[in-house]
Amino acid sequence: MACSTQTLKVFALFWDAVFAILGLILLGLGVYIVIEFEHFNNVAIVVLTAGIIVTLSALFGCWSAAREKSCWSKGFVVLLVILVILQLLIVAFFWIFETSLLINVDKTFDQLWREQPTPIKPGNASQIASLERWLECCGKTGPKDYLLPPYSCYNHNEKLNADGCRQKFLDYVSDRWIFFNIFVLVLVLVELICAAFAYVLANSILNRWRRSKYYPK
Repeated sequence: MACSTQTLKVFALFWDAVFAILGLILLGLGVYIVIEFEHFNNVAIVVLTAGIIVTLSALFGCWSAAREKSCWSKGFVVLLVILVILQLLIVAFFWIFETSLLINVDKTFDQLWREQPTPIKPGNASQIASLERWLECCGKTGPKDYLLPPYSCYNHNEKLNADGCRQKFLDYVSDRWIFFNIFVLVLVLVELICAAFAYVLANSILNRWRRSKYYPK
């Protein structure tokens, strides 16, 4: 039976490690948003906070399993159940209010367009220019938005990009929005697996302790 407890411990540690990796991915995403999109700091803060909570929770689960603490493992299960409920509510919120959120993204793009330096120089370093280089687009609706398209409107082959950035940016955010929801659902699945192994491991540790009291060596 001791071997069974050790096997459960290995599986629990493995899934806790996977959980921690997902938390680090969230942290990396939050840092990326901070660096690339200064107008989306609220989103970055939410993602960074989620990444920190997930990573710390995973480390707590690893510690509980490694130390074979039954009470802490059960506390880890309660924590995971709370996280699962909150994350499912967040996913539901994203799906229900997706249109409203995309409208806000569209307004943010308009703000970026209004705030870029005027006159627009060929080598400008505004966020619109960064979007043009990144998404290979030009202007708000196309090159006609400029009297003279800046260098950022040309791709690596020195060809003028014909697509406007507004729609490309919305499409990009929409696609990543779906990806993020899928990521959260995968995270929820991993959390449920971690919770299952932590619960079974906690009971196994407790049963082993009881047997040692009644059947000492």
